[in-house]
Parts: sequence; C-alpha cells; structure tokens
Amino acid sequence: MTTASADSKLQPAAPPEESVTAVLLGLTAAATYSIANMALRDLARPEAGIGWDMWVSGTKAIPTFLVAVAFILYRRLRSLGSFAEWSFVRPIAIAAIFNQIGGNFAFQLSLKYIGLAVSVPICFASIICSGAVAGRLVIGDRVTLRTAASIAVMMTAIIFLSSGARARTINDDAGEVAPADAEFTDSVLSVLPGVTAAVISGLSYGVSGVYIRHAVRSKMPIAGTLFLFSGAGFLTLCPASLTQLSTAEILQISWPEWRTIIVAGTFNALGFFSITAAMKQLNISRANVINASQNAMCAAGAVLVFGEPISTAALVGIVLTIGGLLLLGIPVRGIRRKPRITQQPE
Repeated sequence: MTTASADSKLQPAAPPEESVTAVLLGLTAAATYSIANMALRDLARPEAGIGWDMWVSGTKAIPTFLVAVAFILYRRLRSLGSFAEWSFVRPIAIAAIFNQIGGNFAFQLSLKYIGLAVSVPICFASIICSGAVAGRLVIGDRVTLRTAASIAVMMTAIIFLSSGARARTINDDAGEVAPADAEFTDSVLSVLPGVTAAVISGLSYGVSGVYIRHAVRSKMPIAGTLFLFSGAGFLTLCPASLTQLSTAEILQISWPEWRTIIVAGTFNALGFFSITAAMKQLNISRANVINASQNAMCAAGAVLVFGEPISTAALVGIVLTIGGLLLLGIPVRGIRRKPRITQQPE
C-alpha cells in the first residue's frame, strides 16, 4: 500500500494516555459493531452476486455520513474547521477508500461464505497483526514483546479457524434453516473465498485504523474523519454495485431488507464514532484489543440467532484468538496520577 509512505509528514505519535472513558468507548464500539455485524449477517445472500454485497456495504455507510455532515454543520456554526490541509487529508482519503473496498466489502463477502462465528475472529486476528505492524511503521506505535507474542498466537488462531470453517447455512423458501450442499460445504473452494475475504478485510481495517488514529490525534477533527471514511463507502461501492445490479433489482429490495440495512448502518455509525473517539487516547493495539471483545458477542449471536455450527477446530481458533487478546492485556490507568514532587535540596 502506497499510503504508508506517501506522506512524509506522518510523524511518530506520542504514547497515549488511557482513561476509563476511552475504554468504555471501545467497549461501546464492540457492542454496537456486534449488532451491526449480526444485521449484515442477516443480509448475506449466498445466491446473490457481488453487486448485492457492494450495495449493502455502500448503503450502510449512509447513516455515518449523515452524522458526519451534522457534526460538520455544527462546527461551521461555531466557526470551527473540520478538515486539515490537503497534504494531510490525501493519505486519510486514500485509506478511507481502502477501508471500504478492502474492509467492508470483503467482510460482507466473508459472511456469505463462512458465516459470522468464524469471519469475525479471522478478521480480528488480521486486524491485530496488521494494526501493530502498520502502527509501528506509520506513526511509531511501540510493538512490545507481549504484542509480538500475541501476534504469533493470532496467526495460529487463523490456521485453526481456516481449517474449521464451514460454508454458511442458507434460508430456504419455507423460512427454515437448511445446511448447504454437503459436497460443496466440505470442498476447499467453499471455504477459501470466505477465509481469504476475512483476512483481507482484517488487513484493510488494521491499516486504515492506523490512519484514523493518526488523524484524530493530530490535525483532523472526528467530524472530518467520519466524513471521509463514510463518504468513501457509498461514493465508491454504490456506483460499483450498479454495474452488477439493475434498477429493477434495486426496486425489488423489500422493506424488511431496507430496515435491516438501516439497523446495520445506524449501529455501524455508533461503533465508528465510539472507536474513533477512543483512539484519541488509545494506541492502535489497545483500541483493537478492546474492540475485539465483539468476538464473543458475535460468536454467541451466530449460534443463538442464526444457528451457525462451530466445529472443534473453529472453537479452538476462537479460544486462541481470545487468548491472544488477553495476552496483550487491557491496562486501565484511569485518571492520570499527578507527578511525584521530589523535594529539592536547599
């Protein structure tokens, strides 16, 4: 990716000072993203083409875009700026497009092939790894020995999750959940696209997350960051979907499907705002660790709501993912301590 070195003005960031508020924002992001992911899982259509996946990924960005526009208008009324100079905005804008195509669109594809319970852990394992490396290279976030060990555990988790992935179940015309064709389910071709899409999605989220953190901790207000990342969604994916979908197909989208898209977009907006605000204080590894608590939430939702099966290998992979997250640790310092005052010799 060229953006990692395109802007020489990306300087190493100072170590962040964590607070209880930042951790709570991260947990809020995990909860709201989990609801959004379950809505997206409900919109995954194995029988549909990539045009539908582009449409869902693009339209879900609209609520975030509207929130960003409202923030920008509010800031303008207070005579406050929302963007920085173009030399700073350019790499952020490129990262936003990378986030939407490589992140959101690829994640929606993974839901189609391997479901929610396996897609989310694979995605987050990739996020942790790519975020740590990109954070070090782009903004100078420190990669500790614990972080490196966690990355090794995550990579092992990806191997187990990939081997334990199974093609997702589909809804038949009667509304019952029926397993996919057995031969297709057990074939490599039924799993490989989903695993690959989940890994690509995590890599994209991890790298773009570094640029989000750099933006909100330096010159770019949250309003401008949200505007760029959400605008890149429907301005790229929705037009691209029209090359695959006809006007008649779009008009045939039912109200329940629109309602689910709205739910996914609304909770995605809440999650995006929460994690972006949290990144003002958390470094990229800490933010990803806290946000990754949605692994357990999505796994529970996948089994209880959608009836997705979890194989033994996939379960081991999920446990390893959680272990990798715990290995990183989530220290909460709370309110900053006052510096110790030492008595100066007279």
